[in-house]
Amino acid sequence: VREVRNKYRNRKFLFPLLDQGPNNQYLQFRVALAKAHSMNRTLVLPLWLPHNPKFLHLHEGAPPEPSRDKYLDSISYPFESTFDPEYLSRFVRTIDLPTFRTLTDAKLELCLSHEGGFESYLRHSGLECESYSGADASVQAPRAFSNVRFLGYHSFDHEVGTRDRYYAYLRWSPPLLKAAEWAYEMLFNGTSYAAAHIRVADAHWDLTDCKHSINSQPVASVSCGDGVNAINYSSIAQELWYMLKTTDQKLLYVSTNMNCTDMRLMRIALMLSRRNIRLLCAKDMVREHLGGQDNYFVSLVEQELCQRANAFMGSKYSTWTDTVWGLRLHNSKSTNNYMFEELWALGIK
Repeated sequence: VREVRNKYRNRKFLFPLLDQGPNNQYLQFRVALAKAHSMNRTLVLPLWLPHNPKFLHLHEGAPPEPSRDKYLDSISYPFESTFDPEYLSRFVRTIDLPTFRTLTDAKLELCLSHEGGFESYLRHSGLECESYSGADASVQAPRAFSNVRFLGYHSFDHEVGTRDRYYAYLRWSPPLLKAAEWAYEMLFNGTSYAAAHIRVADAHWDLTDCKHSINSQPVASVSCGDGVNAINYSSIAQELWYMLKTTDQKLLYVSTNMNCTDMRLMRIALMLSRRNIRLLCAKDMVREHLGGQDNYFVSLVEQELCQRANAFMGSKYSTWTDTVWGLRLHNSKSTNNYMFEELWALGIK
C-alpha cells in the first residue's frame, strides 16, 4: 500500500459513475475521458454493466423504484475485457480499479450525482460515496436532475462524447478484435458489404421513444413501439434498399435486438431478396464462437463488423449506433452513413 501511495502521491482522480446500457456507459466514459484530460486528472478505468431491460433510468418517465433483472444485476465486466487500457494510456493518465480501491480505501470523496440510483454500479465497483453533490432524489424529475451534471445526459455531454477524435484512444481489446476478424473472414472473406443496426422497441423504449423530431418536425422511430409513430418493417426494407442501391451493395449484414428468426426480419429479407440482396444475421454464430457467452460480447463483435462495412445504416436515437458512427468517422468512413429516421423524414419509406 505504501508503494502505491508513493506512486500516486499528489494525484487527483476522476472516477466515471456510469449508468444505463453499455453504449450509454461508453458515451459517458468518453465524456469522462475528455474531462480527465482537460482537468489533468488520473482517470480510473471503470467496469461495464450489461444491458438490462429493467434498468432504472434517471430521466423523466423512469419508474419510481429500481427494477432490474436479478441475473443481469450480478454481472459486470472489467475494463480490459472491452477496451485496450495500454492504448488509452497514451492520451490520459490512468489507474486500474483494484489499485484505486486500495489507494482510497474504497471511498469516493465526492459523487456528482444524487444519492440513490447508482447502487448496483457502486456495488460492482466495490466503492462507496462519502458525500453527494446535493440533488434531492425525492423531487420529481426533471427538476431534481437539472441540478446535477450527469455525464452523458446533457446535449453538451452528448456532443463531446460523440466527437470522433475521442474514439482514437479507445481501441477494442485484442480478444474482441480477434473474434471480429474471425467473423469477418467467415462471413465476408473480402467481399464488399453494407451493414445495418435495427433496434426495435423493447421493454423500456416501447413508449418513450416515440416523440422525436428533426428540424422541429415530428419523425417516426425504428424503436418506437406504439404502432403509430414506428417505422415498420416494410419501410425499413425500403430504406435499406435505398442505401444498398445508392452504394451498389448486394450483401447486407444486420445487427438487431430481434432474433434472427423474427418474422419481421424474415419479411425484410424476403423483400430485399426480390432485388437480389442477400441479408445476413449471424449473432448466434458469433455467440457460439465466443463459447456461448451472453449478448454483451456478441454485440461488440457486431459493432466492429458494422464499422468495417462499406455502408452503414443505424437507428438515430441509439447509442449503439453512436458507437459505430464514431468508429466509422475515426476510420475515415465519413460517407455512406445513413439513419432510418432521417431517410423517413426525407420521404423514403
